[in-house]
Amino acid sequence: MKLQLRLNTKAFSMIELMVVVAIIGVLAAIGIPEYSKFQAKARQSEAKLNLAALFTAEESFRQHWNSFSVDLVNIGFSVQGSRLRYVTGFQAGTACVGYSTGQGAPVESTTAAYVWSDGASVNTNGATWSLGTQTKPTTGSLTACSDSAFTATAYGTPTSSGIDPGATQGDTWLINQNKMLQNSQVYLGN
Repeated sequence: MKLQLRLNTKAFSMIELMVVVAIIGVLAAIGIPEYSKFQAKARQSEAKLNLAALFTAEESFRQHWNSFSVDLVNIGFSVQGSRLRYVTGFQAGTACVGYSTGQGAPVESTTAAYVWSDGASVNTNGATWSLGTQTKPTTGSLTACSDSAFTATAYGTPTSSGIDPGATQGDTWLINQNKMLQNSQVYLGN
């Protein structure tokens, strides 16, 4: 009987393994940034939900007092949670045009602590909110209010850390009295 020596031909060579590792590396280099952008887009739902809640609070306030208000405390709006990425509200110092306390409506405060929600409560740290070099929008075109119309803003960064210190712009969402939602400035990170 003759003894035959068989070579195991079912194993992978080192070159084949290195080719597979290189392909996985290329796919990861393409996929990870796209996944990060996908996550950032999903995090924008925080801004949308906060603005929808603010719209509901404004509508309720208008039904009761026949006017909109920039005072988040008066309209009963606040956000809850930790590690939030957006603040929501109106331009500080700008009262609703035509707002009147004549029929018993509460006095409207226009200080930043009452018109910007910072995530913990509308009275905490609202005046000093910032994300690195970013600051809350201050132009009147972003936030406005009258007795028959309003435009509110949600502003922040939907990056993984929530704060992007190197960013000079933020992701900005607007909602108006018609519940028209608009992403006026898109920021999904670098």
